[in-house]
Amino acid sequence: MKLLKRNMLGASIALAIGMTSASAVANGNEMVNPQAGVVVGYWHNWCDGTGYKGGIAPCVTLTDVDPQYNVIDVSFMKVYGAVGSIPTFQLAPEVGLSEAQFIEQISELNSQGRSVLIALGGADAHIELSNGQEQALADEIIRLVEQYGFDGLDIDLEQAAITAADNQTVIPAALRIVKDYYREQGKNFLITMAPEFPYLTSSGKYVPYITALEGYYDWINPQFYNQGGDGIYIDGIGWIAQNNDSLKQEFIYHIADALANGSNGFTKIPHDKLVFGLPTNIDAAATGYVKEPQKLYSAFEQLKAQGQPLRGVMTWSVNWDMGRNAAGQAYNESFIKAYGPFIHGQDILPPEPDNGKPIFSGLTNARVKLGDQFDALAGVRANDMEDGDLSRDIQVTGSVDTHTLGLYALTYRVADSDGNLTEQLRSVEVYNTRPEIRGVTNTTIVLGTAFNPMSGVSAIDAEDGDLTSQISVEGEVNTNLVGEYLLTYSVTDSAAVRTEVVRKVSVNEVGAECENTWDSTRVYRYGDIVNHVGKIWLAGWETRGDEPGTTGKWGVWRAQGDSDCDGGLPPVVKPTLDVSGISPRYVLDQGSVTIEFSASVNQAMVIEASLVQGNSVFANTEVNTANTAALTLSATGLTAGSYEVVVNATEQELTRRTSVSLVEEDGEGGDYPAYAAGTQYQAGDVVTNAGGVYECLPWPNSGWCSGAASYYAPGTGSAWQDAWFAR
Repeated sequence: MKLLKRNMLGASIALAIGMTSASAVANGNEMVNPQAGVVVGYWHNWCDGTGYKGGIAPCVTLTDVDPQYNVIDVSFMKVYGAVGSIPTFQLAPEVGLSEAQFIEQISELNSQGRSVLIALGGADAHIELSNGQEQALADEIIRLVEQYGFDGLDIDLEQAAITAADNQTVIPAALRIVKDYYREQGKNFLITMAPEFPYLTSSGKYVPYITALEGYYDWINPQFYNQGGDGIYIDGIGWIAQNNDSLKQEFIYHIADALANGSNGFTKIPHDKLVFGLPTNIDAAATGYVKEPQKLYSAFEQLKAQGQPLRGVMTWSVNWDMGRNAAGQAYNESFIKAYGPFIHGQDILPPEPDNGKPIFSGLTNARVKLGDQFDALAGVRANDMEDGDLSRDIQVTGSVDTHTLGLYALTYRVADSDGNLTEQLRSVEVYNTRPEIRGVTNTTIVLGTAFNPMSGVSAIDAEDGDLTSQISVEGEVNTNLVGEYLLTYSVTDSAAVRTEVVRKVSVNEVGAECENTWDSTRVYRYGDIVNHVGKIWLAGWETRGDEPGTTGKWGVWRAQGDSDCDGGLPPVVKPTLDVSGISPRYVLDQGSVTIEFSASVNQAMVIEASLVQGNSVFANTEVNTANTAALTLSATGLTAGSYEVVVNATEQELTRRTSVSLVEEDGEGGDYPAYAAGTQYQAGDVVTNAGGVYECLPWPNSGWCSGAASYYAPGTGSAWQDAWFAR
């Protein structure tokens, strides 16, 4: 009965909010596009994920998802071990659905006017695609669409995968192929993206995807969560951090305004293609949860009032919306209940298709082998809604010399009978197979042992054959002196294409052996330690293939000191910085405040602390400590408002930010009851405990105020701040 009731509700909402007409979704295999505002929810292809606050996100079926989610992103399409470098999708058996049931449920959601996309990537994805794999990726996406009935693909690359290998060119090229393939069938294959918003600056890592898919992508739903102190600077307000709850409305409005207009250092995403991404609750992400939905409503109304309404909202995830917190209390689908009616109650329409202009198909960037023939019009077509096939009218400017290596630009133009002109740029690369040097690997030899740098080394070229005799080696190895030596091997083919490989040779005494040597094929996780190029490296997050020493200051690997590989790795302790004793609220005394707190570290370092508001610094202090130190920030001439206490250990790249509110007077007066464990406290209830006054936080945190567990006792429990606010 529950399933039947949910499906009937889905059908009624589809009709009520005009997602799409009944005739357009009569066939469950049709490619369904939302025809109004979107509420996007990600769906887990796994079970019982653990949240940031200890909650659990259960398995759910697609048909169990609230029908107000009119777009479901199935997570994830990725590389599965021995399957190869082309990502794919495998339905996890623990979800409890057979493939036939999964396909049937996608069809059922389509019949309700709801879109189901496949999400590419995820936080742990190791996707590395190279030039030449565009068609293979496109073929796999089309295969998955035909097999499961997906309506599109969401690019959800994170961390190193965003820029790995040639992902930034291969993935957009493959998606253009897929979109054109379905355009010729009269269908629109949805293309969306979920970049973390710091990657959307004018030179951000996601800009190549957006640029390459201009005219192809349908919307972008940035992740405005997990970024902590990242934010936007606004004149008259100062720095608005993503995790500043007191300025949440200001953050939502100003960051969306900057993106919609391509201002304040951000790239442009048209407002009708901008979907605002939020975490479902405090378990779904470390930061970014909107405690008061009204703040989002107000920000969206501001944007609508200036003629730039956003397309909708996105959340991670539908599973968390149906999950439970650490105390076992259900989240009760609070996200969709808060935002579903709001978005679907707005007069939000998708961007109007530019039906007046002709449309090209088959116009993708190409690679041509040196000396081969190239036809600039092969496979290229142009169609117009009024005039039909205009392929014979296509004009091409530019040329490609297939006998000279390089990158060439061609411009395609076509006009319809009304004079509407369409132009599109295409790049064509003339390439030659690069010769391959084999047998060059880093090696360790014993002091005094003979070493032949060419032993086991060869070179092969697809056109020229064996080039081993033409390999040149630069550098020398003194086998009688302990140390590390670099050799550079190079070879050039008849087309002047050169390959170069660097090799490290370590000469050690007998018994000296490098332990934990970095392995490019191994997956390393947070806290793992490796030895590479004479240094010890610590992994900052999960990684594979990122070579230590090449990832830069903000990359995954952090140098921990030198290693001579004699007797193994010395112990390495990851530096830590903890800050405690900062209250969320302080009362100003004639514009003055004193904030006392402590900072704890596990090794000697210089700690800097500041009281800031935006770019203004009102107080600072510094201490050199190896354990715990007391710090005091005193400032005068202040006005009431939101500030931050920023604590830095600069050399260790550690920062802790704590938001504080400075008020003119306490104004709390009155007598409050003593806290009693097990009482059914509600949001806003005020109690006293251990000499302090505490207020129960809003939902969903308020669920923990009523627990009998001592660790939620206000002011004394180890986790009291998850449930209470000190007044």
